[in-house]
Amino acid sequence: MSNYYNTCVSLFYLGGNFFGSQSQPNLPTVESEIIKSLKLYFSNFKDFTLASRTDKGVSGFQYFGLKIADNNIHEIHRKFDEIRLNLSEDIHIKKVYFMPDSFNVRKDALIRTYIYKITDKKLIDSVNIENMRLASNYLVGKNNFMSFSGRNAKNKFIREIYKIKIIIIDKILFFEISGKSFIHQQIRRIIYSLIRIGLGKETKEWLEILINFPSKGGSKGIVSSNNLTLKEVLYHKNHQKILEKV
Repeated sequence: MSNYYNTCVSLFYLGGNFFGSQSQPNLPTVESEIIKSLKLYFSNFKDFTLASRTDKGVSGFQYFGLKIADNNIHEIHRKFDEIRLNLSEDIHIKKVYFMPDSFNVRKDALIRTYIYKITDKKLIDSVNIENMRLASNYLVGKNNFMSFSGRNAKNKFIREIYKIKIIIIDKILFFEISGKSFIHQQIRRIIYSLIRIGLGKETKEWLEILINFPSKGGSKGIVSSNNLTLKEVLYHKNHQKILEKV
């Protein structure tokens, strides 16, 4: 009888040609492309899960997990070597790990970090970076983020942001936001709001009001998904130690 190996796979994908990471009927997604390739090489696997869902156009460095019925670890590695060669050129499988049976690639994630970059020189020259940094302090911590939620977000608006970093490197403006989990469109609506403050169209106190008196649509807009990347997903040190092995 075959054993099920709790398998975790690191990957990178460019989101421009996908309608998000999660499967959708009759649309190309990261998940559907990976599962299509897995079925060519593994006759028996289950519980496919991505560590984090990303929207249409969003790129990502993350993991997917699945349980594979096989008696030979070396054979699993060999099959993934072949899958690498046959996947869409926008998806790159990096490494394959075998995790404890209790590990869940989505539920056990502790920190998800996203980066948004802006290269528009005119916009970068126009924003007040310090005002955006000061305003971002209102967002750090556990808050009701209804004002920054998309149309698909329902009820679970309490989230915790661990850190927001706003920096310019080589004339590119970067927003880096970390938390355990995020509401649909939360990050892109936060960045839109911070840019409005940086341009002087809103005050820092306006952002405080959005947090203290949350309302749908309060953030007034959203930035494009094309410049957003899931930078990393981190786990408890016992699991992270396995995932960081060379």
